[in-house]
Formats: sequence, C-alpha cells, structure tokens
Amino acid sequence: MATAGTSDPPAWLTEAEMGMWQAFRNGSVYDLRTGDGEVDDPHGQHPWGPERSVRARVVAWLLLHRPPGVGGRLSCLKLRGVQITDVLDVAGGTVAPYVELKQCRLEQEVLIPKARFTTLRLVDCSVPRLAGDRVYTEGDLDLSRCRFQRGVRLTGAHIGGDLLFNQAVVFRDRRGNSIAADGLSVGQDLQAELLESHGQLSLHGATVGGSFSLRGCKLANPYGQRALDAPQMTVERTLYMTPASLADRLLPGQTPARGSRVQRFECQGGIRLDDGLFGDAVDMDGARCVLESDQEMSLRRVRTTELRFLGEAPERGKVTLSGAKVLNLIDRSTSWPGPGRLQIGGFSYESLVPLGSFPLSSRLEWLAAATPEYDPEPYEQLATILRNGGQHADARRIHRAQQRRWRATLPWPQRAWHAVRAVPGIAVVLWAVTVIALLTVAWRSTRAVLPDISHSAGLGPSDAPPVVVAIVSLITASGVLIGGILNGLAKFVRARGQNASDIVQVRGQADADLIRAQAEMRRAEADMLRARAGLPPGEPFEPDPGSAPGNGPLAPPALSGADGAPTPP
Repeated sequence: MATAGTSDPPAWLTEAEMGMWQAFRNGSVYDLRTGDGEVDDPHGQHPWGPERSVRARVVAWLLLHRPPGVGGRLSCLKLRGVQITDVLDVAGGTVAPYVELKQCRLEQEVLIPKARFTTLRLVDCSVPRLAGDRVYTEGDLDLSRCRFQRGVRLTGAHIGGDLLFNQAVVFRDRRGNSIAADGLSVGQDLQAELLESHGQLSLHGATVGGSFSLRGCKLANPYGQRALDAPQMTVERTLYMTPASLADRLLPGQTPARGSRVQRFECQGGIRLDDGLFGDAVDMDGARCVLESDQEMSLRRVRTTELRFLGEAPERGKVTLSGAKVLNLIDRSTSWPGPGRLQIGGFSYESLVPLGSFPLSSRLEWLAAATPEYDPEPYEQLATILRNGGQHADARRIHRAQQRRWRATLPWPQRAWHAVRAVPGIAVVLWAVTVIALLTVAWRSTRAVLPDISHSAGLGPSDAPPVVVAIVSLITASGVLIGGILNGLAKFVRARGQNASDIVQVRGQADADLIRAQAEMRRAEADMLRARAGLPPGEPFEPDPGSAPGNGPLAPPALSGADGAPTPP
C-alpha cells in the first residue's frame, strides 16, 4: 500500500476506488448515484455492482494516512451512493479529515471505538452495526435517517457538538439494546426526532449540554421491561417527548404550521428517568405510553423546573413520581392513571397549573388514586398551595377530605367519635344539650317532690328523690372543689408576693451596707491625708440609728405593761 504523503495513486486501486482517491484529494463529493430513486435507495433490495463498490480498507487508509490535497485544497471524504465492502475498522485511530457519507451502503459493521474524529456524518445510510465505545468527536456525530440492523453502541462516547439520530431506524443487538449509550457526553443537543427504536434505548448517566429531543419518536421494546432506560441523566435544558411535524422542510425543533401532519411521541414499554436532572422542563405534551401490568413510567427523585404532564393516561401499568421535586406542575385531569396505579409519595411541587377542566372533585380523586394507603403529605401540600393562591375554601375542602381518609383507617368506635367531633359547632351543641338535660331532670324531680312537700311538712333531707340528692351532691362537690382551687391559688399568690418583698428588703440592706463601707473607706483615706499633713483626725462616722452594724434592720423596742410603755434597755 502506498505511504502517506504520496501524490500518485496506488496501482492496485479499482476504478471506483481511483475516483474516490482523486475526490478525496480534491475535497470534492464522490457521487455514484444513477438518478433512479428505486435503484439508489440504500435500504432497498436492488443490488449494487462492483462499479459502485469500494473496499473498507481503502477507505480506512484514506482516513488514517490522509493523502495530501491538490492545489492547496483540504482533503476530505464525501461519498454519495457508494457501497463499502468488508468491515470498516478505524478503532483507536485519529481521523483528521472531515467525513460525510450519504445514501451509502456498508455491507458489514463499522468499528470506531476510541477513535478521534473532527466531524463524522453518516446520513441516510444502511449500516449493519455501529460500535463506537468511547469515541471522541470535536464536532457533530450525525446518524440521521440511517438504518442499523444490529444496534448502535456509544458507551462512554464524547461528542463535542450535536448527536443526531433524527428519523433513524435502529433494531436491537444481541443484548436487547437498540442504542446503548451509557455514560454518553454530548456538548450541545441530542436530537432523536422521529426515531424508531426496536429495543431498549439505554442512557444511564448520560449528560447533555443542551436539549434532548425525542419529538415524534416511536420506542418499542417487546423483549424487555423498558423501552427508554435513562436513570441519573443530566440535561441542561429540556427533555421533549412531544409531537413532531412530518413536513420535509421543517427544521428540528421548529413549531409545525397549522394543518401540517404531526406524529406524537409513542412508547411501548417502560420508561425510567429516575434521579434525573433537567434544567428547564420535562415536556410530555401529547405523549402516549403503552405499558403492561408489570411496567411503569418511573420519574423517581427527578429534579426539574417544570413538569408538563400532559400526555395520554396509560391504561395499564404504573406512573411513579415518588421523591420528585419540581417547581411548576402543569397537568390535565385525563393524563393521570386510575386508582392504585399512581404513586406520589414525597412528590413536591410549588405551583399547580391545570390545563382544561380540572375541578376540585377530580383533584381529590387524583389524590385518592395516588395514595392507596393513607398519606397526609399529598393532602397537606395541595392545601398549602391552594391557600397560598388565595383559594381558602378549596383548601378547607382538601383538609376535610384528608380527615375523612384518616378516619377511615380507625376502628369503628373511634371513627364514629371523630366523625361526631368533626361536625362544625358540635362542641357548643353537646354542652347545650348536657345543660338542658340536667336542668330538665332537676325540674322534673322538683315537680315530683313538690306534692309530697305540700302534703307532709315533716319530710327531711333523706326523703328527697335520689336524682335530687345526686344533683345537690354534685353541685356541692363542685363548689367545694372550686373553693379549694381558689384558696390554693390565693395562698400561692400571697407566698409569691411575700418572697418578692423579702428579696427587695435584702437587696436594700445589701446596698446600704455597701454605701457605709464606701463611706468608711473614704474617711480612712481622709485621716491618712490629715496625718501626713500633721492635722488631727476628723470626727468619727455616726452609724445609722435605724440599723446595727453587721445585722439587718433593728427590731422595734419591745412593749410591756398595760399601757404599752417601752421597756428600758
């Protein structure tokens, strides 16, 4: 094989390979299409002969050894309608030229693990299998409209620009995965609009620097539990699972014009987005999920600014939002599954924006469906949000519904008692009934005893009816109890007052002692100054006649005798 840098083509090249070599050096497109759409279809059954075939090793030689360009042109590989035979293997190599293959057939698999590309585009090509573990591209990896018979593997790949799977058709590999891209890193957008996936789309721990678009996708995995398995995924902007236009000239992500034909997102199999982080939103407007009884749409512990749960309610399976945290929940009453198939334990949201008719009765049914076993948290959260929004009457209805759910978990005697207590104003009614009943009994008992009193004046207290005796005893006992309580309270108050008085008196005596000590110190200092000056000492300090040194206040003189004259000391 010729060495790198040669300007002459190798003699062993076929005519088709010679044309490819020359187009590579010129940086031009090498097009072998006939113009017949049926014949040129790379996914069709029409055979392509040797005149349209090049060997995979020649393509790899051009990519890895890069013959110099002609006339200062930048060499690159641009093929149209070309068939590549054998296995195209550039594993671990550095491919500097720009690579673009359109409407080409590759007879066997493409191996690019650990290879480095600037930009790689395989558009509308037929590829048996693509293996690109830990492949690195500085620019885009474009696989739009390709058909992969045995899957795509991009585990640990790093894509500096966009990763495109728009309108691609991918069938499963021997492990059941259509696209295996665990640990994938995409610098900008991951676009898979109108993708058809027959197997599991696996994106464990993938990171997307822009948006992840699954608009108009059809995901189906009849061979396993999940059609989309993307736990711990990070998307800086929005995950779209929404309809896409089928218009040919509509750009990816562009809003379709009124009246244009659209295809909605459809998933046959489970979805797992657990522990995902989505910066702007998770948009499920118009999505349709077909689940089996043992499958679920799982969004456990998802973090996002906005959840647009606006799809079609699955007829079977479960929807799980346990532990998810969103700021805005936008939903429809027809988007949620029935009782026992919705789990929202620990699901928190700060604002609620229902679209269409979503009355409070339907919202209560939604809470009941989400909590097969009583859980107060969803009720309290919804009541708080309604109350913060000024809907106090609806918040009270939510609270009453919560109390009814709680009472349903109690034994029937407690249930009956709490049901009676929950009646508005029941406490006042019960006290009124009790007082009226006691007065009625007392009045009837008094009327019953009055005739006997009028006929016999010799009746004593023991002759009164038992009911009257009981009422009188109850009133007497109540009076004694109340009197004892009041007496104890008065003693307590007096004791606290006496203690406060004693504390004030002790504090006053301490302050007086301190003042006298300070005066003595000043007098001693004055005597020292006088002695130094040769003067006699000053007058001695006269103690306070109302107190004795070292003691508390002096006691008043004792009284003696009938006239109360003071006894001399």
